[in-house]
Amino acid sequence: MIHGSLSDLTALLSLEALTDERFVAEPRSGSRWRVYGGQFLGQGLIAATHGADLPVRAFHGYFIRAGNATQPLFYQVERLSEDHRQVRVHQEDKLLFTMEVVLGEYGSAPGIPMPDVPGPDACIPREKGIQNLQTDTESTWAVVDSPFDNRFVENIWHDVPAPPQHHVWFRTRQSAAKHDISAMEGQHMRQAVLAYYADDTIMDNALFPHGWAGSWERLQTTSLDHAMWFHADVPVDTWLLHAQDSPTAGGGRGMTRGLIYRQSGELVATAAQEILMRVSTGR
Repeated sequence: MIHGSLSDLTALLSLEALTDERFVAEPRSGSRWRVYGGQFLGQGLIAATHGADLPVRAFHGYFIRAGNATQPLFYQVERLSEDHRQVRVHQEDKLLFTMEVVLGEYGSAPGIPMPDVPGPDACIPREKGIQNLQTDTESTWAVVDSPFDNRFVENIWHDVPAPPQHHVWFRTRQSAAKHDISAMEGQHMRQAVLAYYADDTIMDNALFPHGWAGSWERLQTTSLDHAMWFHADVPVDTWLLHAQDSPTAGGGRGMTRGLIYRQSGELVATAAQEILMRVSTGR
């Protein structure tokens, strides 16, 4: 998760086209060493939708190797059909990430009702939640000046074992100079911004039964894959609720999932992720 504004984030996600199928993401100053997983997701969508009119209906990405944020990333897109595209990301001749992207109109169908939780004004801002924690870490939970305002329904900022679920309200931060991504070409950017954000808190659900605050020291964790399905356009500048849980974990793996709602109750996206989670063998 980057430090900065929404315009900083859209600049990060906006790739330089080398050809119609090949793109480069140059490193940005101030980045942590390791590429945040959401960066692969968001940049992958921008690469896959280059020249496309339809929105993204779904994608499934696989994290293969860690990326170095101080080096360029190269995105190669193969158009398998009119609505199906494959993205492969390389760095220094090593394959880091692959993504399958399907384009298409949103399907309208009743979804699972939004949970009855307090509104964002009654919830815990991230910067308040972590104020008594050690934040000298590269983990994204410690970033309080990101492009997103986060409000947590549950108090997760402790090491007491807890149920594997939580709810987070989020939106892009408001600013005096509003950054507009409302044009048609912005539809893909809004989806990329949501994909970038969705990798932030979803892993945490599998860690809560083990004590969240200490899991970062006790366990080795990383995202293995990430899938999303879009059900409607995504108003990222208004409050959205990310209702998340982890239905199962075992064998060094944890399954996590999330439902993303407008404040009105409309389901706009579904996410799923498998993570690695095993006892750390030490540094």
